[in-house]
Amino acid sequence: MIAISGGRAKQRQNVIRAVEFAWNYLMPRVKKCEIEITLKKLKDVQGYCLDCDDNQFELEIDSRLKGDDLLTCVFHEMVHVKQGVRKELKDVSYLEKRWKGEVYLNLEYSYDHPWEEEAYRLQEVILDAYVRKNK
Repeated sequence: MIAISGGRAKQRQNVIRAVEFAWNYLMPRVKKCEIEITLKKLKDVQGYCLDCDDNQFELEIDSRLKGDDLLTCVFHEMVHVKQGVRKELKDVSYLEKRWKGEVYLNLEYSYDHPWEEEAYRLQEVILDAYVRKNK
């Protein structure tokens, strides 16, 4: 189930299509997952993913994003959803995350964390596939 709020109607439609595409691309066999998306002005980030409960996620996406920037952000956050669904990434504590069995100190955002490396790599792969499909 996907629920969305905020932003403009066309923007919500684009985000829903992108989320559905990424879901089918990353987790085609997963049927039970709830994703609640809020489009709003964010400060210091373009988006984030919160793993709320077993297969329940909240995404916040900056409503000022447009075009490929919006799609790329959605795809990036959907990679984090996949990581949560597959139990690859889990919060151990406020300062620690477990990535594929290994605990990492998570004092601040870092592009070097392996879960972020995967998200940045796959966001481009998914964007390319999405653009090819929608030509």
